[in-house]
Amino acid sequence: MDNKSSTSSRAPDDVEGEPVATKTRLVHKTIIYDESVANQWLDEPPLEIWDHHIIPLLSLRDLALSRTVCTFFEAYWQEKFSKNVLPLRVGNDVATIEDVMGVIEILSSRREYTKINPFVVLLGKGDHQIISSFTDADGDEYATTIGITRSNISFVGTGKKTTTILGGFVIRDCENITFKNMTVTNTSKHDWYLSSGIDMRNAEVELIDVAIVGCDCRAFFLSEEFVPCKSTVVATRCEFANSDSGAVVRGSLTSATFNNCVFHDNEYQGISGSQSTIHLHGEATAVHSNGDDGIFAYDFGKVIIHLPSCHNTSYNNGKQDRFTTHKGTITNAPKS
Repeated sequence: MDNKSSTSSRAPDDVEGEPVATKTRLVHKTIIYDESVANQWLDEPPLEIWDHHIIPLLSLRDLALSRTVCTFFEAYWQEKFSKNVLPLRVGNDVATIEDVMGVIEILSSRREYTKINPFVVLLGKGDHQIISSFTDADGDEYATTIGITRSNISFVGTGKKTTTILGGFVIRDCENITFKNMTVTNTSKHDWYLSSGIDMRNAEVELIDVAIVGCDCRAFFLSEEFVPCKSTVVATRCEFANSDSGAVVRGSLTSATFNNCVFHDNEYQGISGSQSTIHLHGEATAVHSNGDDGIFAYDFGKVIIHLPSCHNTSYNNGKQDRFTTHKGTITNAPKS
């Protein structure tokens, strides 16, 4: 005997009394093919085929548009949207990466996204060009930059060598923003100071397998500016290279943790900290071949290297591999 449970859903503008989309979820069912029945799989495909083979092929945009074609799809839309299993695919759901935040603004007003259940943006292979600008609350205009204005968003590429963002990101007053598997390069000539790859303030950000390279200004910039605000970044297996500076972390309430990251071939410092606390973890950590100092700590900035002092953490830099001034400190604190 089949074990079944039914769910139904009505679109907000459905007329009372009209049929609604009803679908039956099968917990257990044996499907037997009958060759005497013409078009058996076409006329009435099993709901398991819909759930596991047809619906997953539809993107967020496809399924949303299907709602207006047939009320059958309304229940699927409500279920997938409420469970947040519809990632936004750039190049399919939206034409370019510049259209992403507009969609997120709309959908965020209809459901809540969380750290455990974030809004996921999938970036396919190839170059994703940013040509628009973003102006923050201070009136600063960041050319070729997208402003992240909502929390709980994950941007996921296909790999450092296959997904490239041609432009930068500014993150203000947001939490749980994640970037994975991509390269970011911002070569804007608009304003040197406003041309970082990722620029964040009063935010929580995580970077996983991200290369930020070839930026006119800093590859990565974390600052609290004039008002103290808590910001954190955790980067794992990331690269900060071939830019003006690698990673710059400033602010008394800011902290950065870099796990197995490399900082190399930047014009000035590989990594620098002012008032902030920076943690370096992992045997693959390397700060090398930068034009100025490798690791620079100043104005009470603390860099804590969680590796033995014999580990070749910083080397072959133009000036000093480790440089401190104005009560900045660089110390080794390996695990016992």
